Order: sequence, then structure tokens, then C-alpha cells
Amino acid sequence: MFNLFKNLFKMSTKQELEQQLADAIAVAQRLNEENKTLKSTNDSLTAENTSLKNDFASAVNRVRYLDGQVKMLESQKQSSTKFSDSDKNY
Repeated sequence: MFNLFKNLFKMSTKQELEQQLADAIAVAQRLNEENKTLKSTNDSLTAENTSLKNDFASAVNRVRYLDGQVKMLESQKQSSTKFSDSDKNY
């Protein structure tokens, strides 16, 4: 296996190897920049997702609170109607 690589290495000229190295470096730099952009986008989306989860949880809690308030008011209304003097329902 080593001999295969050794023979391939000998077949390439110094100029070809330098060009391949320059190409590999350029690709690595481009991928590094793309990775930074993707990481930034991911961080931004993660923060937005967290914010939306918190907003949703807050909305759910508000709906639960309002549901409790409606039930309490309905209960008070039924009690006042049931024991009203004007209707004599008690």
C-alpha cells in the first residue's frame, strides 16, 4: 500500500502538488466560512425557537388562568341566579 502511494507521489510534479494543495486549502477555507455562517444561522434559529417556546408557554398559562376566571364567574352567576329574591328560586 505504501508503495502505491509512493509511486503516485512520484508521478505528480511539484507544480501539480502545489496546485492540489492550493485547491485543498481554498476548499477548506470556503468550508470554514460556510460552517461559520451555518453556525450563526443555527444559533439565531435556536434563540428564536426558545423565544417562541416561551411565548407559547406564556399563552397557555394565560388561557388556563382565563378559563379559571370564566368558570369562577359562571359559578358566581349561577349562584346569584339560583338564590335571587326576585325569582324566588331558593
